[in-house]
Amino acid sequence: MPRDSGADRVRLARIGLGLSQQELAMRLGVSRQAIAAIEAGSSDPSLKVAIALARELGAGVEELFSPTIEYPQVQATSVAPELAATRAKFSDVAGRPVALPLAGDYSLNVGFSAADAVISGTDGNTLTLVPSREMPTALIVAGCDPALALLPGVITYLEPRVECLWWPASNAEALALLREGLVHVAGFHLAVGEPLPAVDAALFRFARWREGLAFRSMPPTAMQVRQGLRLANRQSGSEARRMVDQYLRENELLLEEVPGYESSITAHALVGSALAAGVADYGVTTEPVALAFGLGFTELAIEDFILAIPSDFVPTRQIRLLFQALTSQQFRSQLAAIRGYLEVERSGEPVE
Repeated sequence: MPRDSGADRVRLARIGLGLSQQELAMRLGVSRQAIAAIEAGSSDPSLKVAIALARELGAGVEELFSPTIEYPQVQATSVAPELAATRAKFSDVAGRPVALPLAGDYSLNVGFSAADAVISGTDGNTLTLVPSREMPTALIVAGCDPALALLPGVITYLEPRVECLWWPASNAEALALLREGLVHVAGFHLAVGEPLPAVDAALFRFARWREGLAFRSMPPTAMQVRQGLRLANRQSGSEARRMVDQYLRENELLLEEVPGYESSITAHALVGSALAAGVADYGVTTEPVALAFGLGFTELAIEDFILAIPSDFVPTRQIRLLFQALTSQQFRSQLAAIRGYLEVERSGEPVE
């Protein structure tokens, strides 16, 4: 594994300034061989030379020569043991180390997401992590609403400092992670007026939106589906897949007649991306996603996205900061600016 070192930092700083070893040596009044030995790591500079080096290279002495910190390995429970990953984000939930493996869709945010640790071993649902930092104090939220991605950018500016980690998950997955004690908050959505599921947690509003069929040109008909229109389907356990199944039943379509039914897309936004790219022709997602990708949309239900928080967590600083974020002008103004979100002024209110 590559490691940072004072020797590397001196060499790179010198190269960055366009200096040769001889030029730097002349400025310091030492030999070129002395500079070469420092950059090779075979010689440590005296305090006087280290200070002079830092001055010439425009860096601090500690910045150039502080040793690389090696953090102890951590045994953490994975929220998705089926994912084969080499990197992870991690924190703890009620004192239990939890890892969010970065693999496949879960590793991307257009570019690759930054990690906190490298995974050096796997034993069932336990990952051995080699951290690149101390374990962060973080709020871990699971759920499928793409607007959950707004929370880290808001919470990072609040005090006391707490990070926010979002794990995209279907209704069933998010609530299962909450029951297993692997997340602080689980988000789920259901049609307005439907009875709430039995959840041993306090419930709070996040947002309201419409869910329905998104499509590239025109709403699909049963005949067009049989003729080959391709579906971008969500994963098993998601509300979107349940809606797809209901739509197919109502249109008397058999699963084997539906190209793309076997697909398993892990996020609403990825459904929109697949349709916009022409990979598929229709799929169930939220209206904000359809509008963001310039797709057509037919409403199937108006839904509330709700946050479930175990009562023991409500007084913690992570959840206090979550409520502060949900009720902040910064969060609500951003959410209101995304077309398709409704009743954003009620985010953070208890569900009665």
